[in-house]
Amino acid sequence: MTLMLIGNSLTAGNLGIAYSRYLDFPEKPDNRIINLGLDGDTLQGVKNRLRKALEKEIPDILVIQTGANDILLPEMKSRGGDWASFVKAMTDRGSIPAAGPGEFLDIYSEMIEETTARGIDIRDIICVTIPPLGENLQSSRNRIRRDFNRSILKAVKDTGAVPADAAREFEQLLQGIETPSDWFFENPEDFTADVKEVRRGKGAMKLSEERGLYLTMDGAHLNEKGAELMAGVISTAIAMEAVPRRVRQHSRSTSGQRGPRRGIART
Repeated sequence: MTLMLIGNSLTAGNLGIAYSRYLDFPEKPDNRIINLGLDGDTLQGVKNRLRKALEKEIPDILVIQTGANDILLPEMKSRGGDWASFVKAMTDRGSIPAAGPGEFLDIYSEMIEETTARGIDIRDIICVTIPPLGENLQSSRNRIRRDFNRSILKAVKDTGAVPADAAREFEQLLQGIETPSDWFFENPEDFTADVKEVRRGKGAMKLSEERGLYLTMDGAHLNEKGAELMAGVISTAIAMEAVPRRVRQHSRSTSGQRGPRRGIART
C-alpha cells in the first residue's frame, strides 16, 4: 500500500518534528510512504504539485495537509523588512496564498475534484485541518485560521473526502492551559537558528519549554508532542478507511449494485 503525504513544513519535517515519523503505518515490504512536504507551501502550490505527482503515480491513500501559509504569507508580507524577500521567494516558486477563505474553498474543492478525476477514490483522500498558529487561541491569527478551517471542512463535506480534524484536537488540549504563551517566530532567521539548535541536540521540546509552548517549538512548527498528536489524528482517519475499503470491495463484487470504484485495485 502506498501512502502519499503532501503539504507544507509540517509534512516535510525540516522545521520541527515531522508527524510522519509517528504515523501508525505498519512496516511491510509492500507498504511505503511518499513524503511531498515543502516548507512554506500554500494550497495553490500543493494543488499544482499534486497534479504533477499524480501524473507519475496514483497512491492508495492521499493525505493533504495545507493552509497555514495562506494565512501567514500575507501577514509576513505586511511586516516588510526581511519578510518581503522571503515571501517573494515563496510566491515566485508558485506558493501563492489564497485571497481569503472563499477563494481557498474554491481552490480546495477544485483540487479534490482533479484528484478524483485522476483515479483516487474520494474515500481515500484525507484532508487535515490547520492546527493553531500560535498557542493563544484568542489571537486574531487563530480567528482567521478558524475561517480557513471552515472552508476545508465544507470542501470535505461537499465532496465526501475524509476529514482529519487536527485543529479540534490541538484546540482541546490548548484550551486547558490557563496562561498560553504568545511566542511566535518573528523573522526568517528564527527558522535557521531553531534548526541549528535542534540538530545540536537541544531538541524541539527544550525550545518549547524555554518559550512556554506545549505542542510547537515556535508557535507553528511541531515539537514531539504536537507531531505525535497530529499523527494520531491522521492515523485514525487512515484506520477508519482501511477496513471499510475491504468491505466495500467485497460488496461490489457480490451485489453488483454499485459502479466500478475509481482508483487502483487493493490487495
